[in-house]
Amino acid sequence: MKKQIVFVILIVLGACSNKYESLYNSAPPPGLSFNKDTINIREKDYSNINLTDNGKLSFFCISPNTSLNLQLSDTGSKVHIMYRGEDVINKGPLPVMDSVVVFCACDTPGVYAIDCLLTDRLGKVSEKQLIVHCYANRPAKASFFYTLLGKSPQNWFYRFNASLSQKTDGIITAWYFSVNGQQVTTAQPVMDWVFHATGPHDIGLYVTDDLGMNSDTIHKQIIIQ
Repeated sequence: MKKQIVFVILIVLGACSNKYESLYNSAPPPGLSFNKDTINIREKDYSNINLTDNGKLSFFCISPNTSLNLQLSDTGSKVHIMYRGEDVINKGPLPVMDSVVVFCACDTPGVYAIDCLLTDRLGKVSEKQLIVHCYANRPAKASFFYTLLGKSPQNWFYRFNASLSQKTDGIITAWYFSVNGQQVTTAQPVMDWVFHATGPHDIGLYVTDDLGMNSDTIHKQIIIQ
């Protein structure tokens, strides 16, 4: 009797094994794709403050199974893949359904390859490589013009407008004017100033971007007569 029971168990196990093998062989591997195969980001842009969404990345998974695990790895440890505020690269697999949105940041300029492995419930794996191109932050370009608003005896009212300053890959967060060597910091690109003497006056300007990089300083001279 015991031999018969063991034989029946072996038959059942063999049938289950054959069924699993058949299911495994017939099932297609999980499909993995990105909304962009190459992602272009600035160095140290961890919060994407410039709101360009350059660092946003979507993974799309196609599989008959609903349980999928996404494993991301990078041996350079310079790239950060953030999901809900947590860095998931080189850590445990990220459970996904049909899609997941992450944010990508990088510490140092360079070109990096991220290996992405998607595993379904059957253990089938789909592998795809993501290329991250991280470029160095470029300084903004300062620019301003000025307008005479009005005058009265010994008073000349001027407005300095730096709104034409440019930052192609981020935003400008502060404007630093100087009037005859006296520095004036503003949170807006417009500054009003009253001069009380005739003659030449030196106006300088540099700006700071969202990553703390300063532009070159430019100078203009106005002559009040």
